[in-house]
Amino acid sequence: MREEKIVEQLEFYEKAKYDLTWRICLLFFCLLPILYSSLFYFEESVAIPTFIGWLVTILMLVILKRTRTYRIAAFLFSILGIILCNVTLLAFPEAYHFVDSLWMIAIILYTYFTLGKFWGNLALIINMIGIVVFILFFLNLSLDLIPVLSQGELISHTLNVIICGLCIAYLIYQFLHTTNFARDKYIQLTSQLQVKNDEVQFQNEEKTVMLREIHHRVKNNLQVITSLLRLQSRELSDEKTVELFKDATNRVVAMALIHDKMYQSKDMAKINLEDYLSTLLNDLIDSYSVEIPIKADIVSTVETITNQSLVPLALLFNELVSNSLKHGFSSQVEGRVKIIIDRTKDADGKKQIQLTYWDNGVWREKQKDTSFGLELIESLTEQLDGKYTRSIKQGTSYEFILPDNL
Repeated sequence: MREEKIVEQLEFYEKAKYDLTWRICLLFFCLLPILYSSLFYFEESVAIPTFIGWLVTILMLVILKRTRTYRIAAFLFSILGIILCNVTLLAFPEAYHFVDSLWMIAIILYTYFTLGKFWGNLALIINMIGIVVFILFFLNLSLDLIPVLSQGELISHTLNVIICGLCIAYLIYQFLHTTNFARDKYIQLTSQLQVKNDEVQFQNEEKTVMLREIHHRVKNNLQVITSLLRLQSRELSDEKTVELFKDATNRVVAMALIHDKMYQSKDMAKINLEDYLSTLLNDLIDSYSVEIPIKADIVSTVETITNQSLVPLALLFNELVSNSLKHGFSSQVEGRVKIIIDRTKDADGKKQIQLTYWDNGVWREKQKDTSFGLELIESLTEQLDGKYTRSIKQGTSYEFILPDNL
């Protein structure tokens, strides 16, 4: 629809330029013979350029009729008009030249309107040069040679001025007409755009409300699942199975927390990473009922994270913190966890995210086919297109290198 509006406006301007050229040619075709006859009768030397102009008008009408486009006729009108005006100004010093300046104005206005700024500027410069040359080298000679005009000659010059004035008046009218059209179209399109923007804003608000409701319902459903898992675990007597149920419950809690944060967030495409990690850490500490005090430091220069990476990153942190709480602090008086997330660059200058996780405990070494948590960390890191290293010196630390597109 918008493209159709643009095409419609372009067609209007092209038609306006064609109509302008056609009507001016008709005006000259009808009136120039009268002017020529008057000038010829009183033996005015400028009758010859007038007759040439009339012949050019006939040629322009033929071109307009056959091609149905204005550009060839417009170039012909502008070029020959400039030539005839300057030839009349410089080659006929005995003639009155006040009308020549009016014709120059008409040609310049026409060129600007039909051919654009470049050709209009060129027509203006050429005519200005012609006027300057006339003033410097021909004005005094012209003043000495100009005779006193008879009543009939005055009528001829008056007719010339009238024709030129009609041409200038029509050019100004056409300019104002197209300007008003452009203004009306602008107002119309602006009004339509405002209506469309209001509709889009209303739809966005509806979708935002709907999306928030979806996140809220998903969170509630996950909380129901969490409650069912906890209820089911109460009927278990095997300690290992209970622990597996708790791990599964905490993973569901981590995902439910995502939807809770999305529901509360103003920008539903992102959530605050540091706030999420702080809440997740506190929930896990409460879940595992750790008896020793846990001190946590979370520093992140990455303020927000997109929802595409939320689930794997949330599960990754869940495993790191869960493993620390289950295995790292058994021999500690106070547990300490430190998480640092920062944007860095690799050796090639490519941006990346460096995630460092450290605790002051010592994890149990990975046992074959039994350490699902550590295997899950490896799998989630691969899912995030990253890599990691693990160290057990002065506590246990993980350093992850992830792409800067989270």
